[in-house]
Amino acid sequence: MRAEALLGHAAELLRVMLRSGQPPDAVARTYFQRRSYLGSKERRFLAEVTFAALRCLGTLRHCLAEVAPAKAPSSEWLLVCAMGCLGRGLGHAHLTPACAAALRHSLSASEEEFWAEVLLQVGWAGHDAEAWIEALWQSLCRLERGVASLLEQPYGEWDGWQWAEFAAACSMPEWILRRWLENPWLRFQATEVIGMSKALQLPAFPCLRVNTLRASRPWVLQELQRSGIGASPTSFSPDGIRLWERIALHELPLVREGIVELQEEASQLVGYAVAPERGWRLWDACAGAGGKTLHLAALQHDQGEIWASDVDVLRLRALRQRMRRAGVRSVQVLHLPNGMLPSALPRRFDALLVDAPCSGLGTVRRTPTLKWRLTPEALQRHCRRQRGLLEAYAPRVVPGGVLVYATCSLLPEENFGVVQDFLQAHPDWELEPVEPLWRAAGIEVPCLPAEQAPVLLLPSVHGTDGFFIARLRRRLIRGRHG
Repeated sequence: MRAEALLGHAAELLRVMLRSGQPPDAVARTYFQRRSYLGSKERRFLAEVTFAALRCLGTLRHCLAEVAPAKAPSSEWLLVCAMGCLGRGLGHAHLTPACAAALRHSLSASEEEFWAEVLLQVGWAGHDAEAWIEALWQSLCRLERGVASLLEQPYGEWDGWQWAEFAAACSMPEWILRRWLENPWLRFQATEVIGMSKALQLPAFPCLRVNTLRASRPWVLQELQRSGIGASPTSFSPDGIRLWERIALHELPLVREGIVELQEEASQLVGYAVAPERGWRLWDACAGAGGKTLHLAALQHDQGEIWASDVDVLRLRALRQRMRRAGVRSVQVLHLPNGMLPSALPRRFDALLVDAPCSGLGTVRRTPTLKWRLTPEALQRHCRRQRGLLEAYAPRVVPGGVLVYATCSLLPEENFGVVQDFLQAHPDWELEPVEPLWRAAGIEVPCLPAEQAPVLLLPSVHGTDGFFIARLRRRLIRGRHG
C-alpha cells in the first residue's frame, strides 16, 4: 500500500474513534470488516498507531500546537504522523517497524530518515519533512525538561501553565491528575502520578486464565509453545498466562474448548480475594460476561452454588456460552430487570462479590478514549450507583459472611470513598486485609501498604490494569444473655 493511502486510513480511523461512543477496539473491528481489502500488516499498523495516538493524545496536541505546519489534510492526519515520528520517545518504538511492514519497506535508514521518506512520499519536500520532525522532537524535549523542573517544587505552588504542562506530559485530563495528587486516601507524589500516567500510555498485552477444571498452567504453556505463541506465567496470579503478541483469540482452540479464558491478571486476583470455600453459596452481583464467575467456580472446584446476575441480557447470554465451554455446572444465571432483585434469588449468601460498574480508568491502556470522555459529573453518578449497589445487596450476606467490593478504577472517590461511606453507615461491617489470603494461595504482590486493608493495583508498579479490591466481613450477631 502507498504511504498516502496508509496514512489516510489511519487518520480516518482515528477520526471515527474520537467521535464514536463505541470502544476503539469495536470501532476498529467495524472499520476493518468494511474494508476487507486491507491486509494483516496494514490492519496491524492502523490499529497500533491509532491506539497509540489516543493514549498519547495530550502530549501530541501539546507538541503540535508549537510545530503544526501551515497546511495538512486534517488534524487527525497530523496526530498520526506525529505519533509515528515520536513513537520511540513516547514508548511506542514498535510503530516504525509496523509501518515499514505495511509499506513493504526495509528499515535500513534511521527512524527519523524513515519517517522523512514517508512524508516525502505524501507530498512534503524532503527538507521541510526533516525540519518538522526535528521541531517535533525539540518540542517533546522541552516538555520533558519543563516537567522535570516542575517535579522539584511542590505541586501546590504550580500555576495554571505549569498544571497544563504537567497534564500534557501525563497525557491525562488535569482534573484527574488533581484528584490523584490532592486526595488524602492516595497520598501520591507527583513523580508517582507521572509514572502511572506514562504506564497507562503503553499497550497492554493479552492475558489468559487457565480453567483449572480442565487443565493445568504448565500444560497450557506447552500447548502455546507448540503453536509458536510467545507466552509466560503471570507475575502474581497462579492461573494466569501473559501473551507477548496479539493474536485472534477466538480462533485459538484452547479458547474454543473452554480451557482458557481471556481475563486480565488484576481481575483474576479478585477471585483469590473472595477466597471461596467448597460448598459456599456465592453471589456475583455484577457478573457481566462472567469472567470472575467462572474463576470462582474453578476455585470452588465446581462444588458450590454461585448465582451470577446482571442487568445486561446480552452479557449474560455470553456467560451461558462460556459456562458450556468451560464445563461449569454450579452457576445459576439470573437477569435483574431494572436492577430489581427477583424472588428467585436466595435470601442469604456466604459471600457476595460486587464488581461495580465504574469509570474504568484503570483499563485505559486498552480503552484509551475513556480518560478523554470521563467528566467529574459522570464520576459522581458512578459513585452514587456504587453506594446504591452496596446498600441494596449487602443485607443478603449472612452474619460472618464476606463482601468483596472491586472496581477497575484508579479514582479514589469510587474506591476508598465508597467503602468508607458504607462502613460509616454500617458499623456491623469491618474491613479485612486481602494480603494474607493471597499469601496463602502463593501470591506475593509487592508494595502493598501494610496499614491499609484495601488493595490498589497500579500499572506502573504491578504491570496490571489499575484495580481496587476491598474485602469486608459482616460481624457475627452475638446472642443476648439473661
